[in-house]
Amino acid sequence: MKTSIKTITAAIALTALMAGPAAAMVSKGDLTQDVLSAAGAGSNVFINVDNDVATLTGYFESATDKSSAIQAAKSNAGIERVIDLTTISN
Repeated sequence: MKTSIKTITAAIALTALMAGPAAAMVSKGDLTQDVLSAAGAGSNVFINVDNDVATLTGYFESATDKSSAIQAAKSNAGIERVIDLTTISN
């Protein structure tokens, strides 16, 4: 069986196109760890990821913790948008 270079090249290009760019891959575990680390011990935050959108729900102990956690979510590779549905528990 003879496989042409064009066939191999087309298969590689199709695989790369279907996989998308590496930066678009979001690891929910990494994102969750980043947000919870920034949130502080007194916070109770849940993160949902849908494609490139992260939604944060729950509460933070302070405005500083909230700001840090949202920034951590936004700076995570592959996240294009963060929806903040959290509150501050004062």
